[in-house]
Amino acid sequence: MLKVYITDLSAYNQGFLEGKWVDLSISEEELSNEIKEVLENGAKVCKETNHEEYFITDYEFETEYKLFKVEEYSNVYELRNRVEELEMLSDEDLKRVSYLIDHLSYKFEEALEKYEDVTIYENMTLKDVVEQYIDETVDFSNIPEIIANNIDYDSIARDWEISGEFESIDGDVYHYVN
Repeated sequence: MLKVYITDLSAYNQGFLEGKWVDLSISEEELSNEIKEVLENGAKVCKETNHEEYFITDYEFETEYKLFKVEEYSNVYELRNRVEELEMLSDEDLKRVSYLIDHLSYKFEEALEKYEDVTIYENMTLKDVVEQYIDETVDFSNIPEIIANNIDYDSIARDWEISGEFESIDGDVYHYVN
């Protein structure tokens, strides 16, 4: 889900780019070993005995969703823990988390708590969602045909959008009940 390029800071300051790509879906122990290897290689290149500091010089999310910031001095163990939390989620759940972060400005932790409150209607317009909702919830057998045939779906869709509970984004409709 997330790869970071971990670079030996001391070697970098001496003009050497010594580092490696590390997939953060590994265990904490494996991550420690990867960092140790980068720092040992950096010390060898610089002909020194011990390097202790590293930083992130690049990163790649392997999903279309960038759910949190990655910065030069981000704690890679915290990033690894976030990746671990996200790996348990389906693609649709990741899309829900992304919606809360990108469109409603939730923090990562809050979005993980609230993503189940988001319903996504994929490849639908808000009018389609209104029509589906009315078809599923209204018993048309008890309504005169003249009324049933004149329901203003566009107006209801507009009212739902104004309510702030529904939002159309890239061909999908998001419904968030706060």
